[in-house]
Amino acid sequence: MSTTGPPDLDADLASFAVRSVPFDEWVDIDTIVHRSSLTSGDFDYVLRPLCPDCGSEIEIEYETLEPEADAGREVISALVCANCRVLWEPEQPDQ
Repeated sequence: MSTTGPPDLDADLASFAVRSVPFDEWVDIDTIVHRSSLTSGDFDYVLRPLCPDCGSEIEIEYETLEPEADAGREVISALVCANCRVLWEPEQPDQ
């Protein structure tokens, strides 16, 4: 997993509370946040998720699927609020 946040956050994630998000909701998050950027010639628009607890902008972690492919395929693997010390991740099928 790679984090878009500061490097010291990576080492600290183990102490964060983890919340699971149902898989179908996670697919919606990935579609809305990751794939809904717009370009209008002069500006790029990217949706940035906010923490539901404190309202601050949360960090997005990406995972590259099929890294051996030319471009690979990036998906959102986690959402992290450093202020609340919470990490959201997709629910695993065996849960």
